[in-house]
Amino acid sequence: MVSFHINGRAVSIDVEDDTPLLWVIRDVIGLTGTKFGCGIGMCGACTVHVGGRPTRSCITPLAPRRRRRGHDHRRA
Repeated sequence: MVSFHINGRAVSIDVEDDTPLLWVIRDVIGLTGTKFGCGIGMCGACTVHVGGRPTRSCITPLAPRRRRRGHDHRRA
């Protein structure tokens, strides 16, 4: 079980640590504003803010981000 905050809301989810952050945001949490584009982090469609920094969620596994607070799914 992984717990963190996204857009000020506490969430707890049960997913594999290597699941891309994009699919956690879209498929598990249900926030579909974050889009899939190229799948290799080049186009920027999947960009989210993690701790105030733009992050390509299609190539970022959940594991390194799971202990941080303040996840924000809004596009840059």
